[in-house]
Amino acid sequence: MLTDGKNLGGLANRIYFSLWYDVAAWPTDPSAPATIELAGTQSGDLVMKPGKRMFELYTTEDAAKLDINVIGEEAGKGYELLLHVFAPGLHKKLWGFMNATKNEDLVFIAMDSAGQNYLLGCEIRSAKFSASDGSGTGSTTDGRRGFGMTFAFRAANIYVYTGNILLTEALGSA
Repeated sequence: MLTDGKNLGGLANRIYFSLWYDVAAWPTDPSAPATIELAGTQSGDLVMKPGKRMFELYTTEDAAKLDINVIGEEAGKGYELLLHVFAPGLHKKLWGFMNATKNEDLVFIAMDSAGQNYLLGCEIRSAKFSASDGSGTGSTTDGRRGFGMTFAFRAANIYVYTGNILLTEALGSA
């Protein structure tokens, strides 16, 4: 049921990420949920290891989306989530992000236009950089200058993430 007919597409223009191995604990998938809504909702927070946190990546307005594809054979179905983002500009911070993450295990949180968060990453699988599209300087002075990226994550089920996003360093001991 849509609240007040709200059904805008796309993602918010900020995506959150961290290295997969910087996560100390994962939210809990539903177990014997009492409602169909609870069957699509994770509980708890993504907890970072001490001294670790999530980072924010800006993406151009209307240039980020999450594709959800069904994968697998009969009796073995699952989902592949493809996070597409376009980061504007060609600057040191963006190059640093690409250099640091191109071959790493990652975790992402992306918010849709309805305010729902999606977690790409779990205890046994990470999100991975999978493709670059539309990256470069552009060919005209009003062209699109920046870096297009796609990150892929495969999972048995898909959920809405309702936990917090830790943007400051986690406290405590390992």
